[in-house]
This record gives sequence, structure tokens and C-alpha cells, in this order.
Amino acid sequence: MISYEEVSHLLGLAAARDQRTVGRADIAAWHADLNAASVSIDDATQALNAFYQEMASRRPEDRFRATPVDLIDIAKRARRERVANLRYDGDPDETPQQYLANLRARTKALADGNITADTGLRALGPGTPDPRLARQLAAVGTDIRNMSTDEATTTRRPTRVGPLTITCPTCQAPLGKHCRSNGRNRTVPHAARRRAARDAAGQPREDDEQIAARKAASAAALARLTPEQRQQLDDMNQ
Repeated sequence: MISYEEVSHLLGLAAARDQRTVGRADIAAWHADLNAASVSIDDATQALNAFYQEMASRRPEDRFRATPVDLIDIAKRARRERVANLRYDGDPDETPQQYLANLRARTKALADGNITADTGLRALGPGTPDPRLARQLAAVGTDIRNMSTDEATTTRRPTRVGPLTITCPTCQAPLGKHCRSNGRNRTVPHAARRRAARDAAGQPREDDEQIAARKAASAAALARLTPEQRQQLDDMNQ
């Protein structure tokens, strides 16, 4: 809240610049308007200074006197600009309620100009790490242990060879493009393309497990055939 004495002093500063006369009605009106907009005396004083700095850059015929509306607009804009740089990463140990309370307090302090914006940059100094930083690091991840070159090589996953790395010998689909059948993209590349990709990478087309699984699936499918279906299959093979 701005007191009547503070408004009187503020109007005195304005009168010193534009030679206005100040009465009780002026003080009452400015007091009501500034308090209704929740503008502090510090923000109002800074807004008054900014207003007359702007007037100084204009021609005399384009200048006018400050009003409470002008100060409110300038003060609100300044608060928005300060809060635009708000940065609060929180604390790993705080609860959601504590986080919201701390965030609101930091927002208000930043808007009031009591603190400066946190750029996120930290200076490196001597000594042990800050306890808060240690808690943050513990919350987001773990340390990466030292690993020798040989160990890293042996634990690395084998490189996968994709069928799209070569041109399809069946449909001539170019590098990186899906195979096509009947004018539509296939979800599974042609078998010839998969075999050719593995051949180009020097890898076996199928391992023992894949061969065994394929044979087992074929045997199960044959076992489910009816005598009529088996006869049709034999006729087709002949």
C-alpha cells in the first residue's frame, strides 16, 4: 500500500518537472488509482522517472504531464519484463507444495526488483561442491564409471544391418526407401533385399536359432493341414 505521504512526495517530484499545482484531490485520486493497481512506491517512482525521460526525447509541443494511468502502465510493463527472465529449477528435496510456494516467492521478489534474474551460469570456486548441487546431481542421474577401450568394445551392441541400406533387387526400391508391392509401400522389405543386405555386411543370412525356429513353424503349419489341403499342396509341388 502506498501512503498519502508517499503519494504527496511522488506528486511533488512530478510538479518539480512539469510545474503543476498539487491539491488534496490530486493526492486522493493518485492514492486510490495506484493502490487499486497494487503499484508500490518504488515502482511508481521508477515509472515517474522513466516517463519524464521519455518526455525529454520529444518535442516541446508533444510533451504532456504524467497521470496515474501512465505510471501504472510503465510499472506493470517493467514487472512483466523482470518476470520474463524468471528461472527456478527447484530443489530435489522439496515437496510440490514447497516448490509452488518458493516459485511464487521468487516470482514476486523478481517482479519487485529485490533480486536479479538467474542466468543459470555458475562460477567455479575452490572447495567442495555446493550441497544443493550435489543433491540435484543425485536426483537426475548417476556417475559414469571409467571403462577401458577393450571393455567398451566388448560390451557394445553389434551393429544392426538394415535392409534399407541397399537397393532392393526385387522391386528396385532405392537406398532408404521402402519396398513396394502393387504400388504400395511394404511394411516388411522383400526377402531378397534382407538377404542382400546381410551379404553386403558380411553377416550370415540366418543364424542357427532362426533356422530352427523357421523349421519348427513350417512343421507346425504342415501338421495343421487337412488331408484335402495336403493333397492340394502335393499337387502344387508336383
